[in-house]
Amino acid sequence: MPAPRPPTVVYLAADPIEAEIVRNMLESERIPADVLGSLLWSGRGDLAADAYPRVVVRDPRDEARATEVLDAYRSRNAAEVAPWTCGGCGEHVPGNFAACWACGHALG
Repeated sequence: MPAPRPPTVVYLAADPIEAEIVRNMLESERIPADVLGSLLWSGRGDLAADAYPRVVVRDPRDEARATEVLDAYRSRNAAEVAPWTCGGCGEHVPGNFAACWACGHALG
């Protein structure tokens, strides 16, 4: 009987929360995935090991499709959103805010 193949790592997450978001995103695309190493997160700094969580696909045949989904995720996160001017108070608001930080007026 051949040895089982190790899971295919498709994403190195910044923290356990991001790892779960990515895992859920892959699962929503019907790509079975798991998070490995999230329990090591609390030991970062104290451990002489890489303590970042990894997202893995269970079936190596899903790697290419997972990479496509993750490339889209990375490009959405990297896209810079233009700042806007609040219609309520005229404050300059960063593009990633959906409401004015000064008065609470919603974008749009």
